[in-house]
Amino acid sequence: MVQSIASSQPVASPIEIKGTASLKNGQILFGKVNKVFLNQTAEVQFGHQKMVATLDVPLRTGVKYWFQVQQPIEGSVVLKALDSPNLNVSGLKGTVAQLIAHLGIKPEPAATKLAEYLLTNRLPITKETFRSALQWLTAADAAEVGLPVIKTMFIQQLLL
Repeated sequence: MVQSIASSQPVASPIEIKGTASLKNGQILFGKVNKVFLNQTAEVQFGHQKMVATLDVPLRTGVKYWFQVQQPIEGSVVLKALDSPNLNVSGLKGTVAQLIAHLGIKPEPAATKLAEYLLTNRLPITKETFRSALQWLTAADAAEVGLPVIKTMFIQQLLL
Protein backbone atom coordinates (compact mmCIF):
# COMPACT_ATOMS: atom_id res chain seq x y z
CA MET A 1 0.00 0.00 0.00
CA VAL A 2 1.32 3.45 -0.92
CA GLN A 3 0.10 6.62 0.77
CA SER A 4 0.57 10.15 -0.54
CA ILE A 5 1.15 13.55 0.97
CA ALA A 6 1.03 16.70 -1.15
CA SER A 7 2.75 19.86 0.03
CA SER A 8 1.77 23.30 -1.12
CA GLN A 9 4.70 24.92 0.68
CA PRO A 10 8.37 24.89 -0.34
CA VAL A 11 10.20 21.95 1.16
CA ALA A 12 13.73 22.16 2.53
CA SER A 13 16.07 19.28 1.87
CA PRO A 14 17.52 17.37 4.82
CA ILE A 15 20.89 18.63 3.61
CA GLU A 16 21.47 22.25 2.73
CA ILE A 17 23.44 22.54 -0.47
CA LYS A 18 24.53 26.16 -1.03
CA GLY A 19 21.56 27.54 0.93
CA THR A 20 18.37 25.58 0.46
CA ALA A 21 17.99 22.83 -2.08
CA SER A 22 14.78 21.43 -3.45
CA LEU A 23 13.92 17.80 -2.97
CA LYS A 24 14.70 15.59 -5.92
CA ASN A 25 12.30 13.20 -7.62
CA GLY A 26 12.79 9.68 -6.23
CA GLN A 27 14.63 10.88 -3.11
CA ILE A 28 13.92 8.75 -0.04
CA LEU A 29 13.55 10.39 3.38
CA PHE A 30 12.84 9.13 6.88
CA GLY A 31 10.52 11.52 8.67
CA LYS A 32 8.15 11.87 11.57
CA VAL A 33 4.60 13.21 11.60
CA ASN A 34 4.66 15.82 14.41
CA LYS A 35 1.10 17.16 14.28
CA VAL A 36 -2.06 16.32 12.39
CA PHE A 37 -4.44 19.22 11.75
CA LEU A 38 -8.18 19.18 11.09
CA ASN A 39 -7.97 20.31 7.46
CA GLN A 40 -6.16 17.10 6.38
CA THR A 41 -2.71 18.65 6.77
CA ALA A 42 0.18 17.64 8.97
CA GLU A 43 3.56 18.89 10.10
CA VAL A 44 6.23 16.45 8.93
CA GLN A 45 9.84 16.61 10.12
CA PHE A 46 12.91 15.31 8.29
CA GLY A 47 15.94 15.71 10.55
CA HIS A 48 15.84 19.36 11.63
CA GLN A 49 13.68 20.47 8.69
CA LYS A 50 9.89 20.76 9.01
CA MET A 51 7.16 21.19 6.44
CA VAL A 52 3.38 21.34 6.40
CA ALA A 53 1.82 18.84 4.01
CA THR A 54 -1.68 17.97 2.85
CA LEU A 55 -2.53 14.34 3.61
CA ASP A 56 -4.24 12.09 1.06
CA VAL A 57 -4.56 9.41 3.72
CA PRO A 58 -4.47 9.61 7.50
CA LEU A 59 -1.07 9.18 9.12
CA ARG A 60 -0.52 8.93 12.86
CA THR A 61 1.10 11.64 14.98
CA GLY A 62 4.45 10.69 16.50
CA VAL A 63 5.05 7.87 14.01
CA LYS A 64 8.06 7.80 11.69
CA TYR A 65 7.54 6.89 8.04
CA TRP A 66 9.70 6.42 4.98
CA PHE A 67 8.72 8.91 2.28
CA GLN A 68 9.67 9.02 -1.38
CA VAL A 69 9.59 12.31 -3.30
CA GLN A 70 7.44 12.12 -6.42
CA GLN A 71 7.18 14.45 -9.41
CA PRO A 72 6.03 17.97 -8.43
CA ILE A 73 2.40 18.73 -9.36
CA GLU A 74 1.41 22.39 -9.98
CA GLY A 75 4.25 23.77 -7.87
CA SER A 76 3.75 21.41 -4.93
CA VAL A 77 5.85 18.44 -3.89
CA VAL A 78 4.19 15.05 -3.48
CA LEU A 79 5.56 12.64 -0.88
CA LYS A 80 4.51 9.00 -0.82
CA ALA A 81 4.63 7.16 2.48
CA LEU A 82 6.31 3.80 1.89
CA ASP A 83 5.50 0.68 3.86
CA SER A 84 8.23 -0.23 6.32
CA PRO A 85 9.70 -3.66 5.68
CA ASN A 86 9.13 -6.18 8.47
CA LEU A 87 12.59 -6.18 10.01
CA ASN A 88 13.20 -7.11 13.63
CA VAL A 89 16.06 -4.64 14.16
CA SER A 90 15.73 -1.33 15.98
CA GLY A 91 17.72 1.90 16.06
CA LEU A 92 20.15 2.94 13.34
CA LYS A 93 20.76 -0.66 12.21
CA GLY A 94 17.01 -1.10 11.66
CA THR A 95 16.74 2.19 9.79
CA VAL A 96 19.71 1.23 7.60
CA ALA A 97 18.19 -2.20 6.89
CA GLN A 98 14.85 -0.59 5.97
CA LEU A 99 16.56 1.90 3.64
CA ILE A 100 18.49 -0.84 1.86
CA ALA A 101 15.26 -2.85 1.49
CA HIS A 102 13.42 0.20 0.04
CA LEU A 103 16.24 0.74 -2.45
CA GLY A 104 16.19 -2.92 -3.49
CA ILE A 105 19.91 -3.26 -2.76
CA LYS A 106 21.57 -6.47 -1.57
CA PRO A 107 22.38 -6.03 2.16
CA GLU A 108 26.14 -6.47 1.80
CA PRO A 109 28.64 -4.83 4.22
CA ALA A 110 29.61 -1.99 1.82
CA ALA A 111 25.94 -1.10 1.20
CA THR A 112 25.23 -1.14 4.94
CA LYS A 113 28.21 1.10 5.67
CA LEU A 114 27.21 3.52 2.90
CA ALA A 115 23.56 3.67 4.01
CA GLU A 116 24.58 4.29 7.62
CA TYR A 117 26.96 7.07 6.52
CA LEU A 118 24.37 8.77 4.29
CA LEU A 119 21.70 8.64 7.01
CA THR A 120 24.04 9.85 9.75
CA ASN A 121 25.18 12.78 7.60
CA ARG A 122 21.62 13.49 6.34
CA LEU A 123 22.64 13.30 2.70
CA PRO A 124 19.92 13.04 0.02
CA ILE A 125 19.34 9.49 -1.11
CA THR A 126 17.91 8.17 -4.38
CA LYS A 127 18.27 4.68 -5.78
CA GLU A 128 20.47 5.98 -8.61
CA THR A 129 22.82 8.05 -6.43
CA PHE A 130 23.07 5.21 -3.90
CA ARG A 131 24.07 2.72 -6.63
CA SER A 132 26.62 5.19 -8.08
CA ALA A 133 28.11 5.90 -4.65
CA LEU A 134 28.20 2.18 -3.83
CA GLN A 135 30.07 1.40 -7.07
CA TRP A 136 32.51 4.20 -6.37
CA LEU A 137 32.97 3.12 -2.74
CA THR A 138 33.55 -0.52 -3.73
CA ALA A 139 36.25 0.62 -6.16
CA ALA A 140 37.93 2.80 -3.50
CA ASP A 141 40.80 1.34 -1.50
CA ALA A 142 39.30 2.05 1.93
CA ALA A 143 35.85 3.12 3.12
CA GLU A 144 37.45 5.57 5.57
CA VAL A 145 38.86 7.49 2.60
CA GLY A 146 35.93 6.92 0.23
CA LEU A 147 33.02 7.97 2.47
CA PRO A 148 34.17 11.58 3.07
CA VAL A 149 34.81 11.92 -0.67
CA ILE A 150 31.27 10.66 -1.36
CA LYS A 151 29.91 13.26 1.10
CA THR A 152 31.76 16.00 -0.78
CA MET A 153 30.41 14.65 -4.08
CA PHE A 154 26.84 14.83 -2.70
CA ILE A 155 27.34 18.37 -1.37
CA GLN A 156 28.83 19.55 -4.67
CA GLN A 157 25.98 17.71 -6.48
CA LEU A 158 28.41 15.57 -8.45
CA LEU A 159 26.41 12.41 -7.72
CA LEU A 160 23.08 13.06 -9.42
